[in-house]
Amino acid sequence: MLTYFTTRSSSEKLRAGILAPHLDGFAAWLWDLGYSHTTAQPYLRVVADFSRWLERRGFDAHDVDETHARQFLRLRRRRRLHRGDWAALRLAIRYMRELGIVAPASAAIDDEQVSLEHAFAAYLLREKGVAPATEKNYGREIAEFLRHRFRGRRIDASALRVRDLHQFVMWRAQHVAPTRVKLSVTALRAFCQFLRFRGDTASDLASSVLTVPKWRLATLPKSIPPEQVERILAQCDRRTVVGRRNFAILLLLARLGLRASEVVGLTLDDIDWEAGELTVQGKGSRIERLPLPQDVGKAVAAYLKRGRPRCSSRNVFIRAHAPFVGFSSAAAISTIVEDAIDRAGLDPPSRGAHLLRYSLATRTLGRGGSLAEIAELLRHRHPDTTALYAKVDLEALRSIAPRWPGAHR
Repeated sequence: MLTYFTTRSSSEKLRAGILAPHLDGFAAWLWDLGYSHTTAQPYLRVVADFSRWLERRGFDAHDVDETHARQFLRLRRRRRLHRGDWAALRLAIRYMRELGIVAPASAAIDDEQVSLEHAFAAYLLREKGVAPATEKNYGREIAEFLRHRFRGRRIDASALRVRDLHQFVMWRAQHVAPTRVKLSVTALRAFCQFLRFRGDTASDLASSVLTVPKWRLATLPKSIPPEQVERILAQCDRRTVVGRRNFAILLLLARLGLRASEVVGLTLDDIDWEAGELTVQGKGSRIERLPLPQDVGKAVAAYLKRGRPRCSSRNVFIRAHAPFVGFSSAAAISTIVEDAIDRAGLDPPSRGAHLLRYSLATRTLGRGGSLAEIAELLRHRHPDTTALYAKVDLEALRSIAPRWPGAHR
């Protein structure tokens, strides 16, 4: 703990209670994650107090969990509860779990919903082989479904019926966009298959989930012209660390058409500087190699040399503030895009990371590229996915559209 405390006596006072043997390692762990002295010192003090409290009550290190942490904080509130106390204890519990000293969260928390969600996540990743981003999206929908169905009561998967699925889909349709409802339906079908796989249900509930109608090719790809893409890129202040990072991220989206989840998952090992190539884990766990354009490579290198914090994470892009780890989800990338759009003063048809991906495809088509080239550029698995771009050339479509009956010549 001398990393954060200048005198040995100050650090020795904190080495008390049942967690004493682990506090130096916890301090080093915080340092590796990039926590400053201002943040880490009060964190270490509250964990030391928690350690003493556990010892006075006859617990050992294996008993550390969120329940005891909340009990400790309720007693501490009467005297000196600080804003970061809960964050400090959560970090300490996470550190102890990584060491294997305390039980995993699913076993430590007596929560049937959390246990069921963990089992479903494991099923998706191991049995179905879905991408981590897909597992998170499905998990959020199923968590919402379980809350809606059981409303805080004991969860009984065997009690689920077709009407429960229908009621949730209809309720969801009143509160979220159609595309989100489709995600809910897909997640529900996967969840029903999981329950049958595990033996919780005997009937095939998956085939009974309501279908959300969506006509193929009913919309146009949401894109913006090249000059607006450049305006978005120009909003990054490359004199700052965050600006260099965000500029590299936006270039990967705009020049290579990467998905937000692919940017999040990019690691230092995925860049082959000598060959000028990038390895991307796409949908369905497919591994694909892409050429690294000069301007993109230059932007990424600038961030790695003069911006990326020193940390143990292998992710290319790291949070700007402690803990210094990779982004937790694709939503963070979309937020970066949205912020740049706002600074550029634009009002595009959509605001997520996919806007730049669609704009790249539309620009390629406008320059004479074929649908086959767009499919290769966007790494589409099925030709039907690319067929939407056949409608982008509006002038060509007008030339073949039949004249409306009775229209003036």
